Amino acid sequence: MIIHDHTNSEDVLLQQLQNGDEKALGALMKLFYAPMYNYAFKFSQDEQLVKDCIQEVFISLWQRRDSATAISSPKYYLLRAVKNKVVKAIGKNAQTINSGSLDEYDFKVEFSTEYMLIEKQISAENAVRLQEILSQLPARQKEIVYLKFYHQLDHEQIAALMNINRQSVYNLLHESLQKLRKFWQQELITSVVSFGSFMIHLF
Repeated sequence: MIIHDHTNSEDVLLQQLQNGDEKALGALMKLFYAPMYNYAFKFSQDEQLVKDCIQEVFISLWQRRDSATAISSPKYYLLRAVKNKVVKAIGKNAQTINSGSLDEYDFKVEFSTEYMLIEKQISAENAVRLQEILSQLPARQKEIVYLKFYHQLDHEQIAALMNINRQSVYNLLHESLQKLRKFWQQELITSVVSFGSFMIHLF
């Protein structure tokens, strides 16, 4: 039985899931439905398709529950699973999306100034400027920033999720930082570097 408090770790939920506890599946859905929806929606703006894909992912997770404890990071596992489902559903090849032309790569994201103001405590003016600069990044760089900044995935997880090597992750993050430096004055760069873990932990 699940005790509904903050002591329930992801590992405990996976163990309970493996033991056949349906409530554990519900708890995982509650934890990760929103991140999965938000990420999948970046690839397709068909709400019903995204919801169907999420449902399929959790059905598959339940069907494969005997190996649930082998999942080292539920968030990474579920984000990757729903991305693959959506990409397949919209008739695109995941390999092409991850390694092909940027012109074929569609990742729609708006970086929330509200999140920056609340979570990172920077000024409204700087948050708006940062949002403008981030919006100019190519799709693959946007995805890396999104995964690093909003989901706190590590470089290895990002590389696996995007089907690129770790050096490419480092390179794309570096290119993103260089573009920020190009568009912002030095004093604003200092503000960005100090405002959150994204810039602090780029490398």
